[in-house]
Amino acid sequence: MHAIRKVYQYAEPNLTLLGWMGSVGYPVYYMVWEYLFPQPYENLTLRLFCSVLFLGIALRNRIPFEWRKYLPTYYLITITLCLPCFFFYMLLMNNWSNIWVMSFMSAIFLHILLVQVTRIMYAQTLAGIGIATFAAWISQNFSLEVTINWEHVPIFMFIFLFDHLFYFRNQVEHENKVSLAKSFGASIAHEMRNPLSGLSTSINAIQSILTYPKNSDIQGRHTLSTQELKQLHDVGNEAMEMIQSGNETIDLLLTSIDENRVSRSTFQKHSAQAVIEYSIDSFNHKRLSDKSTITLEVQNDFEFLGSDTLLKYVMYNLFKNAINHRTSGEFYIHVNINSNDETNQVVVTDNGCGISSDVMRHIFQDFYTTGKSGSHGLGLPFCQKVMRSFGGEIKCQSEVEQFTQFTMTFPSLTSKSINEIKNELRKLKSVLMVSEQAILIQNITKISRLMGFSLKVLDIASTLKNKEYQFEFDLIFVDIASYANRASDRKRLESLLSFTEAKIIYLYEHSHTVRVNDVSFEPVWLETQAWLLDTKASIDRLFFDSSYLIPSLPIKPMTGSDKRTIMIVDDNESLRRFTAILLEKQGFDVIQKEDGQKALDALDSGNVDLILMDIEMPIMGGVEASRHIRNNAKPYSSVPIIAHTGDISSATLAKIESSGISDFIVKPIDKSRLLDKITYWI
Repeated sequence: MHAIRKVYQYAEPNLTLLGWMGSVGYPVYYMVWEYLFPQPYENLTLRLFCSVLFLGIALRNRIPFEWRKYLPTYYLITITLCLPCFFFYMLLMNNWSNIWVMSFMSAIFLHILLVQVTRIMYAQTLAGIGIATFAAWISQNFSLEVTINWEHVPIFMFIFLFDHLFYFRNQVEHENKVSLAKSFGASIAHEMRNPLSGLSTSINAIQSILTYPKNSDIQGRHTLSTQELKQLHDVGNEAMEMIQSGNETIDLLLTSIDENRVSRSTFQKHSAQAVIEYSIDSFNHKRLSDKSTITLEVQNDFEFLGSDTLLKYVMYNLFKNAINHRTSGEFYIHVNINSNDETNQVVVTDNGCGISSDVMRHIFQDFYTTGKSGSHGLGLPFCQKVMRSFGGEIKCQSEVEQFTQFTMTFPSLTSKSINEIKNELRKLKSVLMVSEQAILIQNITKISRLMGFSLKVLDIASTLKNKEYQFEFDLIFVDIASYANRASDRKRLESLLSFTEAKIIYLYEHSHTVRVNDVSFEPVWLETQAWLLDTKASIDRLFFDSSYLIPSLPIKPMTGSDKRTIMIVDDNESLRRFTAILLEKQGFDVIQKEDGQKALDALDSGNVDLILMDIEMPIMGGVEASRHIRNNAKPYSSVPIIAHTGDISSATLAKIESSGISDFIVKPIDKSRLLDKITYWI
């Protein structure tokens, strides 16, 4: 099925043209070969059948969404019947006439262009020729007397083998380039996680040093030790270097983003006013006086389906461009939010130098720049791609020395384009149902088929056998009735779910079951009968409504006899040191090592309660070091190991699981999540 989907995705940009050409071409050529240049055999019924099949491809976007998952299979069946099968049948029925020999050769060329996966193309050819031969045998009263011109066979073989071989080599080269590009992108993303993780940890370290009771009076004098002042100074300097490195890496990533790579996977409903107010408040002005230049007018707020982060980027870019092209007079940027029954719009207007008409037609082209310092010509093109990913559009109007106005139009949440985006996103979602009740399982199974999301159903016993990292779903439904009287199962399950970022929904029948107090998530509570009556709508809200938040509970610092020793193994000195400061402020003793070999040497000389292990390190990486720890008979062989990694590819996760690592945490990570993990394991 993966190969079939791959073939369909490759052909998809040309399918509308192909569909209309096929639906029209088959009956038109009946007229050609029946009346204009008569051939020994023609079949209008068969041609109309092929025409209808191609018409289905031309109109594929108009069929009900729940049927569209069958389109890849439908496409391959159509190609099989209408190319190798039809043309070989007509070749046999016309006794290998020159007209149909050439027609069959044309069909071979088209077939190779439309189906790039070798094994599928040959399977279709063999199936089509077999069906055609069988049909011709029936049509000729169960006998098939064909005078084959064997001189044509080598030509057909040459076309099939060599033409497809050359095409296959080009495809392999293309896929190798794509693979290299993906590898390069993954490498950049990994490098980006390290500075961002260091920045996050450094901020947490500063906050740990500057801790004070929530309700205390922070006015007046506060004394810091010389060591703490030096720590703050060092943390601040290195945090600024990490920010610089992170920004440079993000700029590099932006140069490789095209329209198809603006991910919609995190799209949810957001208030336009809330996002834009935050953008205005958080925009980094070069001068404090510039803050007053941006004003906001809200006529009517509206909700949009998209990414708040991406919209913030769009607003930042428009603000930055306006300020870079300001004039010497009194300058302003005015943002207007308005909505009515027909349109939702955000309009950004400034009175800067304006944009000339010859420049205007190029501003949304990649790498087009007016030459301003620091401009790469990627900002406005990316803004356009973001708005199109929302199902909307961005347009610009301007008059030189007068004004520049960008109008962003957002589709209504009930519009056809938003429904199509939701349908696309639902196919990317994953749901876990933990239940032993047949009615709940049947209901969500039916809904999953209707909505298109992937579903996994587990009973309590199977769920408890999973590891913490195996709960990475978008939604997790937990049927309380399935384990209501088993307190130990409830506690174990809630501990497992403490580390997932999924939205957790508890289904209850009468009253909320009292949950244990040491979990770090707050589930959504839904009454089971009400959920059964409104399953589709409730799942849609959970997928796309950003109002559901999962807060973390505070972690108490360890003191006295509870004190534990943690070893941090990481080749990044800054990240290692900042993490150590953070953990020491929580009451842990910390040992720092820069590679796996030094960690193994240190374990022989002291007791360690937990290891926070980076995966990629020189000399000895985290996976190899963990295997050495697990595969010996020394007392530390069972010490909990938490992998600290920026690479979450399936290959890396498989290595983590096979190495005996207890758990993993992804860079960058917030303090509460890190401490949740540590508290669980020790």
